[in-house]
Amino acid sequence: MTTSIPGPTGTFHFARSSRTWTWSEDLYAIYGFRPGDVVPTTELILSHQHPEDRAEVEQALLQTISTGEPHSLWHRICDAKGQVRQLVTFGAGRVGEDGGLDGVSGYVIDLSDAVRRTTARGVDEAIEHMSESRPAIEQAKGVLMATYRLGADDAFALLRAFSQNANVKVRDVARAVVEAIREGSMPEGGQGTWDELAAEIRSSS
Repeated sequence: MTTSIPGPTGTFHFARSSRTWTWSEDLYAIYGFRPGDVVPTTELILSHQHPEDRAEVEQALLQTISTGEPHSLWHRICDAKGQVRQLVTFGAGRVGEDGGLDGVSGYVIDLSDAVRRTTARGVDEAIEHMSESRPAIEQAKGVLMATYRLGADDAFALLRAFSQNANVKVRDVARAVVEAIREGSMPEGGQGTWDELAAEIRSSS
């Protein structure tokens, strides 16, 4: 079984003796550069961190450089083109031939596209749920308006109040109302609750 990496991946190495960084071509691209455009340094890395994430990244990075302790971070950068990217960075100390810590190596995964796809899918699903729920909600409002002589806003308030009381989603309550009314009644076991909530809404209107 193979595991696919969900975005561009770049590698890095920091040499403690010379205090220099080496980046792969892909890591330059993630930061919005081409090889040769800049010399990677700790200061450059930190300058591109999102303001809200910089302190955490700096602490983890300096800790690993100092002790070799591994770090794993989900953070954001503002690349050379001004775009915000979502990254996951893994780094750990590397032991030299003498057994001492001689540097840090690791890799960076750019998850920006994966995050955007996930967000877009969530929005699409929410819109789909709304389109499926709206007809039932409107029908249920009509039933409640006729049954309790309420306006449209109060009918929806009643629907929402019953939803909260029963700890059931509004769309599911609406479907239950529509299905029950076809049989000439309110949802089984709920008539008293509907009456009480409707009376409260009428008295507060």
